Amino acid sequence: MKRILLAGAIDAASQNFVRQLSQNSQLDLTVYTSSAVRLPESVTALTEEVLDEGGLSAAMLDQDLVVALVPTIRLARTATILATAVQAAGSPQLIISRTDDIEELPLEERQARQTLLAAGVAFDLVDGFGSVSSMLGVAVTPVASFGLGEESPLERFAG
Repeated sequence: MKRILLAGAIDAASQNFVRQLSQNSQLDLTVYTSSAVRLPESVTALTEEVLDEGGLSAAMLDQDLVVALVPTIRLARTATILATAVQAAGSPQLIISRTDDIEELPLEERQARQTLLAAGVAFDLVDGFGSVSSMLGVAVTPVASFGLGEESPLERFAG
């Protein structure tokens, strides 16, 4: 069983992703967030400030993989905390997923990469949950968006 820590703010899209991952019996999922959200019973929930280096380090202990959900504007600052926490926890693999599509801050990404490389942290920087799923090597279970017999809004425009 692969132990995964998902750290960061949990919004509606993140909750859906957590729900999908929680249905995979190959994964033991822990969520570390400052967001007060409802998670599936099979998920271990740790509600702490994500930028708390000590708490994050403790949450990373005994994890195989850490997935950090980080907005681009906080990427450089968060990379410093992640680097220290990963080293303190015995260097689990790190995937950082940007939670937005801001392309106007290349310095944030460059500084984050430099910080992590200088710390000797094994990491991947990706965009979106599809990329995270691919990196995890797991197929997420689709969650129905529409009820039985209901058509999606786009089906009525199909020929």
